[in-house]
Parts: sequence; structure tokens; C-alpha cells
Amino acid sequence: MHFPTLKRAALVFLLGLAGAACRADNGWEGHILSFIWENDGTAGSDRHYTEGARISYLSKDNALPAWLKRFSSALPAFGYEVKAEKFGLAISQEIYTPEDLRASELVVDDRPYAGWLYGTATLQRRGLTARGFPVMENLKVDLGVIGPEALAEETQKSWHGVSPAGWANQLKFEPGLNLRYDRSYLFSSGTPRNPWRSDVIPFVDFSAGNVLTYFEGGLTFRFGYNIPNEFAASAQPAPKQFGAYLFARAQGRWVLRNIFLDGNTFRDSHSVDKRALVADGRVGLTLVLKSFEITAAQTLISQEFKGQETTDSYGTLVFSVKF
Repeated sequence: MHFPTLKRAALVFLLGLAGAACRADNGWEGHILSFIWENDGTAGSDRHYTEGARISYLSKDNALPAWLKRFSSALPAFGYEVKAEKFGLAISQEIYTPEDLRASELVVDDRPYAGWLYGTATLQRRGLTARGFPVMENLKVDLGVIGPEALAEETQKSWHGVSPAGWANQLKFEPGLNLRYDRSYLFSSGTPRNPWRSDVIPFVDFSAGNVLTYFEGGLTFRFGYNIPNEFAASAQPAPKQFGAYLFARAQGRWVLRNIFLDGNTFRDSHSVDKRALVADGRVGLTLVLKSFEITAAQTLISQEFKGQETTDSYGTLVFSVKF
């Protein structure tokens, strides 16, 4: 094949991918309310990252308050043109414990007891690169508390049916602040008329703060029927359809700070020697019931600190309503 012919074929392929990726987004241009629950009970344990719960809201497209719209307009959009924006709010709680819940004394060779209760504000922007590939970025601010004020002990005893003896050794009170940023790209196969397709979504994620500081990158693969296109920027409301898809995600993380392993920032507390490089893998299934989406997934995490003898795993359940 001559080079000009190969070049034209590559261009047609790229445009085809872009066209497939820009199909209807199955209602994601509107408001989105999500309930997320994570628990390691699906792995038959109650240790390390033992539970997380979150309620989150994303506004409908282009409904930013005037002050946030001005802020967004002042931010550069590197490598793409902004087509749609959302703002979001969330409240979350995370619980961390050592493996031995019966010991009342400090478990020196395992991670500390810790709770993290926080709110999150999000600015989401979506658009297209010069070649027509969809891109999404999220700028987030987490603000909350570590320590007894996070109510992790009360939550674990109420919801898990266990009474750990070592919560007196948990991390001490500390305000927590994270600044986070993530960006992802959508590469989609198939044709706009074919409801069956597969997606490849590479992403990067950064966090800086006294709670978590890390650099992360990974890849998500999806395959299914009427997969919602969260990247789309629809001019008109998209029809809500039935669908389902399987997904798998792999990511690697370079951890510079993790308060749940490193201990309190400004006060003496229990800590362990964290591993700088951590890998996660996740598999799951999402059912799309028009205005409702239900996701079930299982995540495997590599060892996070020195002396940890096993990997960890936890399940995730997400229920989202689009309106």
C-alpha cells in the first residue's frame, strides 16, 4: 500500500472512531444523582479499606453559577475545545482499620484505624480534540476531617455488626484538604447505528494535599449494548435507552503521601512504611435502565505498605438516577 493511501485510510479510521464516540449519550447531559457504597465484605474480610460511602450530584450541562462560569472560562483547556460543563457536589465517608479487630492495644505492624469524612466540589468540562476525539476533565476540591469527628467508629459498629476493640488508637483530629484533577479520552469502535460497541478510555489522575498526594494513570475497557457516552456534549436531550456493558480497569499509582498509612501530618500518631508504587484492577457490570444505572464491581489492590502479607479487595455498588 502506498503511503498516501495508508494515510487516507488512517484518517478515515480516526474519523470513524470520532463519529462513533459522538453518538447519543443516553441522558447524561442532564442532572445525575449517584449513591456509591464500597465494602470489603464481598471479599470475606473486614480490614484495611473496609468501607466507603458517597452521595454525589452533577448538574445538568451548562448550568454553572455565574461565578463558576467565569472561573471556568479563565482556565485554559489544553488540547481540546470545551463543549459542555457541569458542577458537582458530594459527601463521603471512608473507614480504614488493621486486620486484627480484637486487639485493644496498638497493632504496630499494621495500618492505623482511621476515618475520613469530607465534602467534594467538582468542575467537569467535556469537549473534542482537534482530531475529534472526546475528552473529559474534572477539577475537584475535597475538604473534611480525619479522626474521631469523622464518625468512622460509630459507622463500622452500626453497619458492619462488629465491635473493633482498637478505635482508641485511631488517627487524631486533622482537617483534610485535597486538590484533585483527572483527564480521560474516549476511543470508541463501531458505527453510530450499531448499538453494540467497545470503548477504550485512557486516563490520568493527580491529587495534592495533606490527605493524599499521588500521580496515577490507567486504562478502562468497556464492551456492551447502548453504552452511555458520558463524554458527549448533546445539543438536544438524548433519548434514554436500555443497555448493559462489562468493563475492566487497570491503573498504577505513585504515592507520595497517604495519611491513612503515613499518619497525622502535624501530630505524632501510628504509621507504617507505605509502598510508593501501587496497582489496582477492577472488573464490573453496569445495567442501564433508561433513567437508572446500576453498577456492581470488584476491585483488587496490590500491597500498600511494607509488611502487608496479602492483597486487598473490595466490592462497589453504584446506583445513579438521571433526570
